[in-house]
Amino acid sequence: MADGLQVATGATYGKLLIAMTFHGKLAATFYYPKKGAVRYSLKPEFIDAMSKFEFFVYRKKDVEPSEIPQKVSDEVIKWVYEQTDEFMFKVEPKPDFKFTPVKSSFQKHKCSICGEYVFERYACTKDGQIVCIPCSGYEKHLMK
Repeated sequence: MADGLQVATGATYGKLLIAMTFHGKLAATFYYPKKGAVRYSLKPEFIDAMSKFEFFVYRKKDVEPSEIPQKVSDEVIKWVYEQTDEFMFKVEPKPDFKFTPVKSSFQKHKCSICGEYVFERYACTKDGQIVCIPCSGYEKHLMK
């Protein structure tokens, strides 16, 4: 989904025009200065209907999309193209949305553990020393 949003909008992580929240949801909030924000999410009914296709049997077995038979992929793609926006998307104005741009900085620090450079906004402190995220011991706990 993130790749599609970047292609469709031109907003990229590299340009700091898109930010991942790591909430694990199939949703995106779009903000336009002086006009406000709108959140688009995929409706549960759409996801439930789409998940009945054979394509998702493969994906649940960790088969990469490029390895799924073309006929199986084409079936779900054709079905999605036939759906209405109203069936697929929930659209919510977000009048209280506050945009905080990511502070761009070329400042960097050398990790005191591995010796690699890390950009300032990603630097952490561990035992009073500047470290990178991997060396900080921080781990994301994913449900499996």
